[in-house]
Amino acid sequence: MFRYESEMIPVLVENLSKVFNTKYITTEFSTGNGVADLVFTTEMNEEKLFLNDYGMMSLFVRLFQQNKMLNSELLYENCFDKSRLKKLLNCLESDDLISIDGDKITRTRKYKSHTQNLFSVEAKLKDWKSGFYQAMRYKFFSHKSYLAYPKQYIHRVDLELLKENNIGLISVELDNIEFVFKPKTEKPQDVTSYFFLSELFAKEIRKKPMHNN
Repeated sequence: MFRYESEMIPVLVENLSKVFNTKYITTEFSTGNGVADLVFTTEMNEEKLFLNDYGMMSLFVRLFQQNKMLNSELLYENCFDKSRLKKLLNCLESDDLISIDGDKITRTRKYKSHTQNLFSVEAKLKDWKSGFYQAMRYKFFSHKSYLAYPKQYIHRVDLELLKENNIGLISVELDNIEFVFKPKTEKPQDVTSYFFLSELFAKEIRKKPMHNN
């Protein structure tokens, strides 16, 4: 069977791409809370806004995700990091997401995350429990999170534990995969993390030759 966890990744990439009918898949994706072996989405949006900073994204979500109208004078009075706020406003205005008229700030369009969804996979060769805990951490930005494990050892995994926590389980053979448990789709636990990692994911995908063809 597999000698190294890395040998499982090409099998997962090939089969998950077919199952989910997607080319939007990347490996070794840094989440800020661990490196996910695989992250993929079924659809990408053509959002042009890139904030390129977690702090900027956090400020954006807090101020603009729900509010359609704000007062810039009040924003500056109540914002500790005024330079970051100014940078954010300039960025949003240049991408036509807000319009500024004096102290009046109006959101002119709704921001769309760069991905329709994000699914994550943690592959483990032996220590399934550490893989489970890692998959749990990925729920802060994922709509679905999976543990992938070799078929010959799949009986060692506590399936009930995964079901209780809505973590999917994928059995991996040399050239095939099987879904032992399919998790329900959930909203990511942290919308800021999802938006920011969706942005990073989009950058990764757009760098790949297949996306540019």
